[in-house]
Amino acid sequence: MKNFIIFGAPGAGKGTQAKLLANEFGLVHLSSGEILRQEIKNGELGETVKKYLAAGRLVPGKLIDAIMEKEIKRHKKAKGLIFDGFPRTISQAKYLDHLLKIEGRPIAAVLKIRITEEEGIKRILERAKTSGRSDDNKVTIKNRFKIYHQEMHPILDYYREQKKLIIIDGHGELNEIFQNLKEKIKKITSV
Repeated sequence: MKNFIIFGAPGAGKGTQAKLLANEFGLVHLSSGEILRQEIKNGELGETVKKYLAAGRLVPGKLIDAIMEKEIKRHKKAKGLIFDGFPRTISQAKYLDHLLKIEGRPIAAVLKIRITEEEGIKRILERAKTSGRSDDNKVTIKNRFKIYHQEMHPILDYYREQKKLIIIDGHGELNEIFQNLKEKIKKITSV
């Protein structure tokens, strides 16, 4: 099996799709957000991560790299990995490529779920009715879209140049999007 990265603007459903793909293909879903939460709970770098977050600062890239490297090594025998929320910078993308090359398991494809900002806002506001998340409001969502586009544009170009970027239409029903993603992965894994 091969390794994948999944990207999507806020509300695109990348976390949900990553979980479905992991189950379908026997991949390990590596969600950077979940990994950081686990690290804070009981990891050796948790206290350091907590200090940055408590101060309202971004966790430094080198610290995230170290945490992700530990996770990659922990899953050496996995059939494949699907990264969700990582990498977020070009230097992280290059670092990830380097790590996986050493392991002999490079990224096979980068899956980007494309939706409009209007659709993302609509989905997140709908989710907010049940999620209880304080960051699910229109002002915060618009800001998250702005940051997403600023951060992701260079990374998507980086993978586009490697001919690894696959864009999937994220409009429609959850299962329809999943089937589309599944077909793309089947094509890649059968080569």
